[in-house]
Amino acid sequence: MEKGYNLLTQKLLAEGYTADEHPDYVYVGTSCRDKDDPLRNLNGGFEYYGWYVNGKTYRTPCGLQCKGSSCMAGPYRGDIEFSFENDMATVKCPYNDKECVKKHPSLRDAGVGSISSRCNVHMTDEEYCYEGSVEGILKLEDDRMQREKISFNLMHQGRTCDRHMFYDEERKTWQMRYNPCECARLECTGNFGKVFDGGQNVCPILGRPLDKKKGNVFYDIKVTSQCRELDGTLFEGQVYTQIEKGVRFLKHAVSMDICRNIVKLCRDRIESYVRLSRYHTELFFAEYYGRVFTVEIMNIRAEQRESRDLMQDLQDIRDGIQIFHASDVEKRKKEHKKERREEAKEKRKKAIEKKILETGFGNLERIDQNRAYKLLDLDRIDELEAMREENLKKEQEKPVQMNIFDMM
Repeated sequence: MEKGYNLLTQKLLAEGYTADEHPDYVYVGTSCRDKDDPLRNLNGGFEYYGWYVNGKTYRTPCGLQCKGSSCMAGPYRGDIEFSFENDMATVKCPYNDKECVKKHPSLRDAGVGSISSRCNVHMTDEEYCYEGSVEGILKLEDDRMQREKISFNLMHQGRTCDRHMFYDEERKTWQMRYNPCECARLECTGNFGKVFDGGQNVCPILGRPLDKKKGNVFYDIKVTSQCRELDGTLFEGQVYTQIEKGVRFLKHAVSMDICRNIVKLCRDRIESYVRLSRYHTELFFAEYYGRVFTVEIMNIRAEQRESRDLMQDLQDIRDGIQIFHASDVEKRKKEHKKERREEAKEKRKKAIEKKILETGFGNLERIDQNRAYKLLDLDRIDELEAMREENLKKEQEKPVQMNIFDMM
């Protein structure tokens, strides 16, 4: 859909400017220009240079001043583009008033999110004054938040961590939401800008150094499913069960303290992760078609390495349950991957050896010579060169059959 001129372009055209002659603080937008009219583009015509808008003063509908560097162009809301060129840039509301009646209705009705906390501003020729400006109020608010953060830490006797602290803008309070999965993701070793005790990193939440022993969180997955291959037979509806044991939850080994806390606090997270990441489709269609398909996460534990209960495995097998271990599956995958790499490498070696025998190493292109150096050692290259020389010599010494008619 063709876009019309923005307000800046309409204003400059009315003053007699053109795409070739215009003020030095604007330029013609470069997105999808019309060859007959460069101003007919996706940017709406002219655009301000960044240095110009950053140096100007803006004012909110409630009368607060702000710098252009604090403002930003916003997205479309309906048919309105919140941009500097339309004199409708936006700035963060220092009061976080999402229902303010003075700001543009499209921002007031934006719902939950960062857009609803912003306010539209317009450019003014007034001289900027920091006192009472948006920046000044935000700085005061930030200072208040930092004071409350210090008070929050003191109230909890320092047993807080910045990685797990959040500021609730609705309630104007700090909160601790301890999530050991986040510690595992960041491979935390403690002492996140907090405590240093005798040269050891100390976890501020636990109040002691983290366990130096590393491990992982393991769990078993029990799947009960209807055997679809037997549909239409006398055994239709037969159900089978399989258990995958020793599945790792974390990508990397972390402190056993973190692993133990994940087991204590994150069981729901682990179950949701497995259901959504691995069995979402099967569970959806099972519910939709009324089929039997259940997933049960069992035996969530923290261990330094995977342990196996052979007696339990044998009992499960006797009960008709199919058992396999995740580590065995991963090992077979790695072995198959290694075999495929070796086969591919062997094919590349044979291909380059064939080229050397046919054309000679010195006649190969540079890329093939580099490939030969990577795949073959120098002795093998010399051997192939000798074989080629021998083949050429045999070809030259081969007797030529004479045709009697050529002698007449």
